[in-house]
Amino acid sequence: MTGEPPRRRATIKDVAKAAGVSAMTVSNVLNERLQFVSPATKKRVEREIERLGYRRQANARNLRVAEQRSIGMVIVDESPAFLADFFTCQVVAGLANVLNSADYTLTVQGMHGDQLSSSMIMRTFEVAGFCAMISGTDAERLAAIRQLVNLDQPLVVFQEPIALPGADFCAIRQDDRGGGRLIGDHLLARRVEDFLAIVPRQVWPAIELRLEGLRESLAAHGGARLTVITSASESFADVQEAVAQHLASHPLPGAIVGANDPIATAAMLYLFDHDIRVPDQVRIVGFNGFEAHRYARPRLTTVDSAAYALGEQAGKAMLARLESGRFERAEVVLPVHFDPGATT
Repeated sequence: MTGEPPRRRATIKDVAKAAGVSAMTVSNVLNERLQFVSPATKKRVEREIERLGYRRQANARNLRVAEQRSIGMVIVDESPAFLADFFTCQVVAGLANVLNSADYTLTVQGMHGDQLSSSMIMRTFEVAGFCAMISGTDAERLAAIRQLVNLDQPLVVFQEPIALPGADFCAIRQDDRGGGRLIGDHLLARRVEDFLAIVPRQVWPAIELRLEGLRESLAAHGGARLTVITSASESFADVQEAVAQHLASHPLPGAIVGANDPIATAAMLYLFDHDIRVPDQVRIVGFNGFEAHRYARPRLTTVDSAAYALGEQAGKAMLARLESGRFERAEVVLPVHFDPGATT
């Protein structure tokens, strides 16, 4: 992003000129006053709206109506049940509660990565700012963030390690790499030499950082063996299938590290069902430390996440940005805490 000139936002007049119609006709299409517009004209206007990347500006409309007091939350996730994820749910809760206390609303939209460019949020959704949580490869996430930055509104992105100097942008994340190091150090102190990590197929930057931290810990202590396997999803059945396939042709590892608590718990229950003792034969560690893991027996060793606090920090950062005109900090990193349970 550094060094790129800012892109001028397309205006309603630009769309009208490109489509060969009046600005009023474009307004009629945007506001669905279609009794005044022929189907052919509507298609032509919509084609130019998409080509030019036109997005209705909230500021102009707000001169005529009440102040816009809504924030948009974009979640790029392959799962249609994206709000069922413990981490996502906690982040959204923390964010919503801070915004609600300041009389702002939060509108949440989940989508696949390939739907972002054509989504309503990119074209006509009117908010004072955006928050986003984005899955995908580095290149895919950067492309999505650039699309959001080009909307010329303040943007807070969760769990992103990237920086965008000069952009109206703030990255808020927890120390996932540090959490991975804590896991490695804890297990190495118990003389574990053979590690098995289980990650979902869907790429999340936080999980990538957890693995990096684990690798750093192992390398610093002589390089114990680490094998990483991928589960088709984070579902109970898919995780157990991944564990079963691996153990069918490999010996038991000294420890299994789940990318999050549900993955670690599914692996642990697979071991129980096959008379493999935890932690005597295999140690198990998860990540996130939400309330649900406390119901498992033995209680899961994990890393306590700052997910709810991440949402709170994002809400405070966005409100301060709307008040002052700029983000006070480009990056906020919250600590995590190791929570030893009975599985190690």
